[in-house]
Amino acid sequence: MTTQVRVGVQAIVVREGHVLLGLRATTFGAGTWGLPGGHLDVGESLIEAARRELREETGLHALEARVVCVTDPEPAAHHHMQVGVEVLRHRGAVLVHEPERCLCWHYWPLDALPQALFLPSAAVLRAFVRGSLHLP
Repeated sequence: MTTQVRVGVQAIVVREGHVLLGLRATTFGAGTWGLPGGHLDVGESLIEAARRELREETGLHALEARVVCVTDPEPAAHHHMQVGVEVLRHRGAVLVHEPERCLCWHYWPLDALPQALFLPSAAVLRAFVRGSLHLP
């Protein structure tokens, strides 16, 4: 049996204590709120992937970013880990660039996130709020 490790990269954009989340329109996670992000491409750094995904999905351009957390896969059988990348500075306006995947973008208070969170984003946000690099 061959196991493939998958790496998801999620961009964390915070403005005045509020984090940017999109309402997912796809079948995987449809109806849940998630961070902008996607899969790491071959030859891409974690920060490059976060910048690309953020730009493709929202139109924002990350000027400064840093890796802030790594989560274990949930469930472990899928071996799909997530990396949270905090966007420290950006430019541009938030727009829906992929309406087939995301219905809208909204800034939510970090202390009052929506109940229907996309599971991978929930793990990244828990680690980010706790200030830990890794969340078991």
